[in-house]
Amino acid sequence: MAPRTNQKNRTREALLEAARDIMAEGTEVTLAKVADRAKTSRATVYRYFSDPGVLALDATLDFEVLPTSRLLEDLADVRSRVQKVAQYYLDFSRDHEAYFRQFLAESLKAALEDARRNIRGARRVAAFDEALEPVRGQMDPSDFEDLKKRLAMTTGMEQFIILEDILRVDQPEGDRLLSGLVDALLDRYLPEESARN
Repeated sequence: MAPRTNQKNRTREALLEAARDIMAEGTEVTLAKVADRAKTSRATVYRYFSDPGVLALDATLDFEVLPTSRLLEDLADVRSRVQKVAQYYLDFSRDHEAYFRQFLAESLKAALEDARRNIRGARRVAAFDEALEPVRGQMDPSDFEDLKKRLAMTTGMEQFIILEDILRVDQPEGDRLLSGLVDALLDRYLPEESARN
């Protein structure tokens, strides 16, 4: 990689890290605050991110998510694989709550400004796709797609907000509710032999 590219990558990462630090404090991300935290000029921040909302979104999406293959190591049973993915994404949201609350706020604001703008990640969908791989060949393709998408609806930041803010349940109860919801979907869709394992 060229030295100039390396420097640009380092600068971008420093700005994202500064934004994450600000978000972790529960403070609104502004270009001025990021510049101060990253010890750089506002002009530099503006060159990389002209919109603080986009900067907050990128900082959130830039989190290092554990690769699904590592998450599922040594798990052959499909039900265990799927439950592991669901729990991981709920826990990930809990662990990074301040970031994801700002991410949701910014993504909702951006959607109002431009409904065509695609800013949401699809990591959960891909993770469930990988978790379900052992039964792909045993399922009708449209059922497989439906199950994968419905599983993606069961976990993550949106579900954490439902558990925390709407249902007001503690973590063990939230985990129990999540597990039961995932099991209900698996019972509905998995081939009989796989559903019993």
